Amino acid sequence: MRIDLSTEPELEWLAQLLADVKRAAPALEVILVGAMARDLLLHYAHSVSIQRVTHDVDFAMAAADWPAFHAAKQALIGSGLFVAHRHAAHKLQHSRHGWIDLIPFGALETADGTIAWPPAGDEVMEILGYREAAHTAVTILLPNGIHAKTVALPMLAVLKVLAWNERHLQAPTKDAFDLAVILRHHLPAGNAERLYAEHAHLLDAPDFDMDTASAWLTGHDARQLIEQSSTRTPQLIGRLNKILEAETHPDSSAQLALTMHPVRTNQAVRWLAAFHAGLNGQPTP
Repeated sequence: MRIDLSTEPELEWLAQLLADVKRAAPALEVILVGAMARDLLLHYAHSVSIQRVTHDVDFAMAAADWPAFHAAKQALIGSGLFVAHRHAAHKLQHSRHGWIDLIPFGALETADGTIAWPPAGDEVMEILGYREAAHTAVTILLPNGIHAKTVALPMLAVLKVLAWNERHLQAPTKDAFDLAVILRHHLPAGNAERLYAEHAHLLDAPDFDMDTASAWLTGHDARQLIEQSSTRTPQLIGRLNKILEAETHPDSSAQLALTMHPVRTNQAVRWLAAFHAGLNGQPTP
């Protein structure tokens, strides 16, 4: 899949940033994840209005081991275009375009899908799902002929659920806001015809609404992407199910839904339940 955003003047800075990354470290292949991927796939590609349009850039990169990660990081710093953060090993500042996060995944992961940042190893980060996001990434054409690999929208929803679960006590709104935007807009972001052609059963729900159908389709598509790309489908689906079951249970405090939409919390619970159902091949709740 390829999305052409080459005529978007607002993205020239991102094209320049990616060009500088490639120039400094030609062998480094990065995948855009996080809020920038959200903006490219929804705001720029489908004109979805998003209040929190960002200039934060998160790059995921496959790394065989920690020396490989540090070599890539040093190549960026050695170009003179990037400066290391004093304390955060994954942060670099570009000379003109702000901060980037460089998140490694792959062979340096533990069996449970986490990494422990050296040297102490006491800072642990969950990266379960990044491998699958890389394998199913979409290509975006940016200004000046720059190509970018970006996580697909359903896989971004997966990463947002996992990220919220890991860091909601430190950053309670960031991932929940993004998840709500993705679940509600996956259907209008180029998938509306599929509702009638492939999933007309959703229209038969007694309390049908487009947001819930969109959330269900996000889960359905995420499951397909995971199954076509992952060697650990049961582990990843099991992790998601555990989180979603806890957050949609009738006795739950519904912290994720409450943060997704403080006013329409009941609807947000329904979006999560629909995403969960789609992920497991079940009808909308």
